[in-house]
Formats: sequence, structure tokens, C-alpha cells
Amino acid sequence: MYVTIPAELRKDALINAAIRTVVREFSPKVKHIRYNIGKDWSDEWAIFFRIVISDEVAARSVRQRVEFKNSVTNRMMEELDLPNLDMWPHFDYRSESEQSARNDPDWAPVA
Repeated sequence: MYVTIPAELRKDALINAAIRTVVREFSPKVKHIRYNIGKDWSDEWAIFFRIVISDEVAARSVRQRVEFKNSVTNRMMEELDLPNLDMWPHFDYRSESEQSARNDPDWAPVA
């Protein structure tokens, strides 16, 4: 189903700048970040980030993976300027191998 996103929520320049900064800072451990805007479970507008991480990071201990993901999430939230975003971000992570096996176009890098 196609949902029209209100123009005031289309902050693509801000979002893309945040993504570029975070990918640059965490490269090569963060391979790429994709996003879409939609309604969350509470019917509020939200931004959904899909972050592909290296297999090296995915192979770390659970504690180390959680710490890394928290670092990326926190950095994205800093860059997004949350008070001006007008929607809550959600973050989901997948390893390179997991993405390769699933071959999900929504998680693929932007060409």
C-alpha cells in the first residue's frame, strides 16, 4: 500500500547527510544504511533505518556487537537533530552475509 508522506516530514537532505557522516565515521564496519519513512505500530510517523554491518563485527561477542550497534545508533541520533526531525527513528541491523543470503532489495546498497 502506498502512503503519502507529508512534505514537512521529508527531510531527506538532513537524513542523507547524517547517513553519509555515520557511514564515513564507521567505515568499513558499517557497509551502508538505507531508510524509509512510514507509520509505526502506534500509527505515528517514524523513520526506519536498515544498517548493514561487516561480517567482522557480526562475528564479535554479543556484548561487543551490542556496544557497536549502540555506538552507531547514538551517533545517528546525534546527527539527525532529533528535536527537528518530527519523527522517531527505528534501527535494524543485518550482517553482510545475512543480507547476501536474503538478497532483500530494501536492504541493498543504493546504486
